[in-house]
Order: sequence, then structure tokens, then C-alpha cells
Amino acid sequence: MTETSDSALFKGAIGWMANNPVAANLIMIVLLCGGLITAYTIKQEVFPDFEIDSVSVTVPYPGASPEEVEQGIILVIEEAVRGLDGVDEINSIAGEGVGSVVIDLLLSANRQKVYQDIQQEVDRITTFPEETEKPRITLLSRKRRVITLAIHGSLSENVLREMAEQIRDTLLQNKNITQIELSGIRSKEISISVSKNKLRKYGLTLGELANIVKRNALEIPGGGIKTASGEILVRVKDRRDYGSEFAQIPVISTPEGTQVLLGDIAEIEDGFEDKDIYAEYQEEPAIMMDIHRVGKQ
Repeated sequence: MTETSDSALFKGAIGWMANNPVAANLIMIVLLCGGLITAYTIKQEVFPDFEIDSVSVTVPYPGASPEEVEQGIILVIEEAVRGLDGVDEINSIAGEGVGSVVIDLLLSANRQKVYQDIQQEVDRITTFPEETEKPRITLLSRKRRVITLAIHGSLSENVLREMAEQIRDTLLQNKNITQIELSGIRSKEISISVSKNKLRKYGLTLGELANIVKRNALEIPGGGIKTASGEILVRVKDRRDYGSEFAQIPVISTPEGTQVLLGDIAEIEDGFEDKDIYAEYQEEPAIMMDIHRVGKQ
């Protein structure tokens, strides 16, 4: 009985290891080393990587009440996208001056195709009120912030922003970094101030002056011209990005050929929008730079 039980004990993998202790120890060492190497090289994430299957449609409607937004925007968009393939659920919010529609997609749906279908349907809508602005259609995605840098110092807002933009451009040259956002800063704004006396002197109204500025700060496509050697694209390029460029806009032209420029009658200043947005680090003005991870980076 003893011999039978001992022979049964040394059968199989356990029996082979018992008879070959050196090989068993080598296998154990290899497995331990492999586990340690994997533990130090495996990618660790606080949250798993996943895609959001939703499309957002936002339409600004300045000055409108929530009821007007619902009737003029929300119901129209819902009716246009409800029957599309791949749409699972529609959630809408009507606020003061803006309407937002979030369209959830089926898990089996092709995200890009449904997004394009929604975009086409919204572009076909012709019954929006005239005061509405262009719809903003976005395929929602989840951003994964990796690190935040603080650019700070006792500097002006303009200089601090220029430094942050230079650092951002330098970091984006790294092939492993593709998305950086600046926060704690205000958007740039050009202010044009004209006194009533100046307007009366030249027989202008504020609306007429605004239209002159608008007509002279355009960048729009003008179609194309077909030639024997190919097609030439035509574009009206009169974009102005700085106050000094706006100052050169002619406001009044006399028959003698003299011109009154916008800079002659108005105070033009390059600045920032009037919002209470700021950031500080170690009691100094700062700009925060959020670096995000995209895909398998």
C-alpha cells in the first residue's frame, strides 16, 4: 500500500518538479523576474480608457427666454434627429439665450457616421429664428489630464500669455504630446471707443461705424476660377488681429481723396475681455497649462 501511494504522488507536473528540483527553481526564478519586469512597465491608469457615445448640439439664441428657446430650437432639432439610425436617447436643456441637445448613441452605432448624419440634418434646418447663431455640433470625448504646469511671475498679462504660448508650442513639438490647454486666462479682445462728439462731427452713428468695421475685417471664400492649367481659388482676405490694423480702416473718404481713419476718431486698445478670470501661484499671477493624454500615449 505504501509503494502504490508514493508512485501516485510523483506522477504529473508536481511529480516532475519533485524529481527535478533545479529545473523547478529555475522556472520559479524566471516567473518572478518576468513578474517584476511587467509590474514596472505596465501602464497604470486611474480611470479606464473609453469613448463617450454622445453628440452635443448647441445653438445660441441671444436675448431669448427658455420658452422661446424650447419652441424655436429644441423641438426643431429633436424632430430632425429623432429618426436617425444609431440614435438611442435625446436629452435637451433650454436655457436663457441658448439651447443644448445631447444625443446618446447606441453602443453598436458607428460614431463618426451618426455624427455626420446629425450634422447634415441640423444644417438642413431652415426654420431657426433669424436671431440665432450658427449651431455648434460636437462629438463628445473624454479628456485625460496627465499633469498641470503653472507659468507664474510678476509680469503683465500680455507677457505672461506670450510666454505660456511659446512654452505650449515647444511642448507640442514632442511627438508624445498632442493636446495642451491654457486655463486661468481671459480671451483676447480689441476695444474700440468713440466719443459722441466725434460721431456728431463726422455725421456718423454707432451702428454705421460698427458696420464699417465689420465690412473691413472679413475673411471669406469667393469661389474659384477655372483656367486651362487648373482651378484658382478666390478668397477675400482682410482679417485683422491687432488694434493697429483696425486703426488703418478708412471711415470717411472725401472727394479730394483724403481719408479719415478709424484710429483718427477712436481709441483702440488691445486687451482682454472683461471677465473675473484669474489664477495665482505662490501669490503671483499665473497661467495654468493642462497637458492631456490622447489615445495610447
